[in-house]
Amino acid sequence: MYEQQRETLYSQQFNMEQTRFTVESVQDTVQTVQALKSASSQMKGALKQNKELDLNFIDKLQDELADMADLTNEINEVMGQTYAIPDDVDEADLMAELDALETDLAMEETVGAAPSYLQEPELPELPAAPQQAAEEELGLPALPAQKS
Repeated sequence: MYEQQRETLYSQQFNMEQTRFTVESVQDTVQTVQALKSASSQMKGALKQNKELDLNFIDKLQDELADMADLTNEINEVMGQTYAIPDDVDEADLMAELDALETDLAMEETVGAAPSYLQEPELPELPAAPQQAAEEELGLPALPAQKS
């Protein structure tokens, strides 16, 4: 008898907990639906008010950005062209010329002389200017003689 009452009480307690859980679950579902409804109405309003959220506007903006990127690449290619070097330059010829220049520089270094374009030109000596006449005319004292 006591066991049967205990089992009955356990069953009643289980039924009450199950009912309470179901009620809480329904309340949570109602709150979730209300939150989704509110979010949906806010999103609709934001989409209607903001031109930036229009899918066509975004696609057009992406296309414009891609076009500008392509144009920038074309400009960089044009700016990167070389004018002084023709297209048919042979690298072997350039290397041969560089080797010849290096050989010339090495020969000049072994001789010890500076390249001809860096050497001082030999100029003839200038004649001495007559100083006594200018000193006497202007009444200036005579300069001491320079020793060479």
